[in-house]
Amino acid sequence: MADKREFINLLGEQSVSDEPKVLESYSSDRSFVTKKKPSLVVRPRTSDEVRKLILFAGKTGHKLVPVSSTPQGFRGDAVPSVDGTVIVDLSQMTQIEWINRRNRVAVVEPGVRFGELARELEAQGLRTMMPLCPREGKSVVGAFMEREPFTVPKYAWDMGDPVASCEIVLGDGYPMRTGGGSGPAPTLAAQRAVGGAQKLPISPFNMDAKRIVQGSQGSMGICTWQALRCELLPEYETVYFAGAKSLEKLVEAAYRLIYLRLTDEQYILDSLNFACLVEKEPKKIEALRKKLPPFILVLSIGGYGTNAKGQYDYKKADLEEEAAKLGIELSSKAGTVTEKAYREKVVRKASEEPYWKLRYKGDCREVFFIATLARAAEFVAAARECVTQAGFDAQDMGIYLQQVIQGTACHMEFDLYAAPEDMAKVEGVYAALSKKIYEMGGYYSRPYGMWSDLVYPAAEVFVKYARGMKKLFDPNLVLNPEKLCFKGM
Repeated sequence: MADKREFINLLGEQSVSDEPKVLESYSSDRSFVTKKKPSLVVRPRTSDEVRKLILFAGKTGHKLVPVSSTPQGFRGDAVPSVDGTVIVDLSQMTQIEWINRRNRVAVVEPGVRFGELARELEAQGLRTMMPLCPREGKSVVGAFMEREPFTVPKYAWDMGDPVASCEIVLGDGYPMRTGGGSGPAPTLAAQRAVGGAQKLPISPFNMDAKRIVQGSQGSMGICTWQALRCELLPEYETVYFAGAKSLEKLVEAAYRLIYLRLTDEQYILDSLNFACLVEKEPKKIEALRKKLPPFILVLSIGGYGTNAKGQYDYKKADLEEEAAKLGIELSSKAGTVTEKAYREKVVRKASEEPYWKLRYKGDCREVFFIATLARAAEFVAAARECVTQAGFDAQDMGIYLQQVIQGTACHMEFDLYAAPEDMAKVEGVYAALSKKIYEMGGYYSRPYGMWSDLVYPAAEVFVKYARGMKKLFDPNLVLNPEKLCFKGM
């Protein structure tokens, strides 16, 4: 067990807690990962304090689990896997360290939330890339270290985007800076003095180490800041909806429109997830759902820069022409939801409380993976059949399809909605659906919880080298043990 006094000596009394209620809040989340209570929660305020914690853990054998979002998450990655763990809560590191419009970059610490960052960027005519309506307590750094998809696929050049460079404190206490943040000047301020902007992803020695750390669930290092690529805020913007009874036409349209690079926001929702995003009460969600088509392609066009109106006008004309060719009908209204209302509630917004995935039934479990959008209808049909056979009402399963990497791949997500007291029954459904997706070729690029047991037995070579990288990046094996393929580490 961790000695509270030792950590107080490191960080100060206000930064260390062993209160039972606090420990309990970190012992589980909205996943099926086994509950385990940590022994302490510590809250560093600077990168130097993070480094001190890791060096101390290396000497004493304490195990550290980094957390930057508020409890409770959905995936089990920040739930301790071993006894005596110390939670390293980074939520007190709240600096938006730098915003630069010229280079379209923002440097943020792990405690910064999406809503806060969006407001600061908007004041300078910029926007950040955002996941679909993230929960209010979601950390920007945490989301992008886990490679969460964002809703503007034309700016997704790589799975690591929009992170340009970052600082990662490795398991031996070494603060490694990646990309443009690594030099040649020794400090960020000195780099900026000669025109640097921490925006390049490649380091001087032609390596992007953040790729190794991203998606590692905090088992390779602790990120203390990120430099994020931003874009200009649209001066003119319209959101459109295209409904359909089946996915095929919407899939064809999604491919074509991203190929032409006309749209900004672009994703497909089923009627349930769409209704959950804009309504808060279960009865209103159900009522709206009945007025919506089964599937909705949501897209937006925007005009920004020196000729914002001209850019907007040509995009609008081209979009209308392409929609006619594709045989889809664009509308500024979906059911009773106007374009304006949707923008105000969803586009570049963090979710109001209650979080949108908790509004319909009170709880939710997510099954998400990577595939090609061309297979969306196949996966949707199989998922509905699978959950029905497992005793779950397929009408309570929401669907979200988000193209990534310029539309070459797609984040597919099935959300299983149920009341909290019924979640024990959903575990078997979740397991059956996860297995079915894997057997069909769905790629779990972020293998949380039980997904790691599906993925890694068939990846012997990868596991061998991943464990080698774990020993290199975390030689004392102090960071988030037992996650991914790191059993016994």
